[in-house]
Amino acid sequence: MTDAAIVGVGQTAFVRGYEGSIGELAFEAYRGAMLDVGLSPKEIDASIICSAPEYDKQRTPSGMIAEYLGLNPKPTFYMETVCSSSSSGLRVAYALVKSGLHKVVLVLGFQKMSEISSQDSQERMGRGSDVMWEAPFGTMMPAYYAMHARAHFHRYGTSNEDLALIRVKAATYGTINRKAVYQKGVTLEQVLAADVVSSPLKRFDCCANADGASCIVIASSEVAKSLSKKPVWILGVGAATAPINM
Repeated sequence: MTDAAIVGVGQTAFVRGYEGSIGELAFEAYRGAMLDVGLSPKEIDASIICSAPEYDKQRTPSGMIAEYLGLNPKPTFYMETVCSSSSSGLRVAYALVKSGLHKVVLVLGFQKMSEISSQDSQERMGRGSDVMWEAPFGTMMPAYYAMHARAHFHRYGTSNEDLALIRVKAATYGTINRKAVYQKGVTLEQVLAADVVSSPLKRFDCCANADGASCIVIASSEVAKSLSKKPVWILGVGAATAPINM
């Protein structure tokens, strides 16, 4: 067993309507991480490519992207757990390095949601529910999150103002983040006055479709110390799966 650390990171700007291919999008994040750590493709032992496949025209993107990035013939894996795909990829990469199976593993998450229309995107999001018992009735993701929000209101006494402050906070940070898809602040009054999507969630409470990618490089203790004076050591990881059905 060995310790594992993050030694390189890269990230694209998040935009609406990225004009390049998913390979080009992935490469931007990949290049940033590789320049950050100072490695060449041949020094990567394995890669984990992460996304939610419903929103891309490309099937089995892991092999295509690994080839585009020059990572062949090293092994590549595809990770899909919808919104947590990249986090899951990080956990698996940590295990691969921690176990000693690989010394350097690259994790790359991407999504190019502008490849399909908003209508198609919403329909495909609905497939995250049970396709036999729930999806046919038109349930979309905001409805599921709305039920969680309503339960939080009931259990903890959360108010609409409390919920709205989350968006205000996020928008405030967006104004100082040059890679954020939205870089304009909003007021509490604007959030509360927005149209309802699925009560209690309003328009500003819901995330917008965007295109972007991020990449990290995880290395064993020996390699990490040789590559970075300040590697970010991963002390532990955890995961759980909540019920998805209503």
